[in-house]
Amino acid sequence: MRRVALIILLALAAVACQSVKADPDAVSLTRTIYDELRLGQEATLAAHASAAMQRPQAAAQFAKLRGVLPPGEPRSMKVVGQAVRDIPGKGRIEALSLEYDYGAAKTLFQTRLFRAQGAQDWRVVAFNLRVASAKELAVNRLSPVGKSPLQYIYLALALSSPLMMLAALVKVLRTPGLTYKWAWAPLCFVGLIGFQQNWATGQTLVVWNSVQVFGPWLSNTGSAFDPWFITATVPLIALLVLGGVLANPPRAGAKAAV
Repeated sequence: MRRVALIILLALAAVACQSVKADPDAVSLTRTIYDELRLGQEATLAAHASAAMQRPQAAAQFAKLRGVLPPGEPRSMKVVGQAVRDIPGKGRIEALSLEYDYGAAKTLFQTRLFRAQGAQDWRVVAFNLRVASAKELAVNRLSPVGKSPLQYIYLALALSSPLMMLAALVKVLRTPGLTYKWAWAPLCFVGLIGFQQNWATGQTLVVWNSVQVFGPWLSNTGSAFDPWFITATVPLIALLVLGGVLANPPRAGAKAAV
């Protein structure tokens, strides 16, 4: 029995994946570009950019972006997004997202960098800037405050689904006379129909032909600019087990009278 439970725990832990770390030089250049932008150092900024960003009208665009930045020095910075793509025979593209915290406001600075094959230095191909106040970003927090009744119902499903799966597992392991417990145990964590809800807006995606293992999950990019997503599933197998429809061995017949 303990062996079955250990196998299930190891199987659930196997869903973890390892992400690729951002190139330190790419992060350093992105931070430099941001500082040059907010400090008005257009000449040095252009030196790090590709030829397409060194046109005369680029300086006016840089000044316009600098005008929407919060005043003062940022309190902190963190990397909230990173993606890498190699182009055979040409080089590598890396996209980075850095979030700066100013206290009353935050900025999200996104760059697309290119490093030619055989070269050592990165070049900025494009960048994007988003600015929002703490009040504007509050909607993206993982909070139950101010949500619709349908969102509360969905949250109840997402929270109760794993509890029912665990209850079904306990029932399977403790049912006397049940054969193939090693097979019934993992089936308790199988759900049908997948749901994913944007917790900020309440928009829900339903995948009817989906088979989920465990199902409930919380996900976020790590940025205050992006909402939380809550995934859930209908624990159908667990409900059938708890209802006695599945994993319910027949009772032994009455002993014949002597």
